[in-house]
Amino acid sequence: MNTIIERITKMENILDELTIVVEKSDKTMSELEDSLKDLKTLKTYYESQYMKDVMADKRLEVPQDLKRGVLSEDAVHMLLTDLFELSNKMEKLSKKIR
Repeated sequence: MNTIIERITKMENILDELTIVVEKSDKTMSELEDSLKDLKTLKTYYESQYMKDVMADKRLEVPQDLKRGVLSEDAVHMLLTDLFELSNKMEKLSKKIR
């Protein structure tokens, strides 16, 4: 009898923990999906205006106290790489739970 209670309690705890993780993940995925428009805007910027802004920064036309990580060479590349890796992880996870 005690084994049944322990098993049910253990499974209930697992269910509770996974429910919380899935709810958080779903919220995060929704936020990420909502941000895709912003990602397209950022990519368009890098394809058009980015180099002009970098050159302006090199000419010291951009205030030095302005946050300008967007002008770094790696920032967007790393973001896109991270998104690609996240997508791959989600795909692998999807295959594991089937």
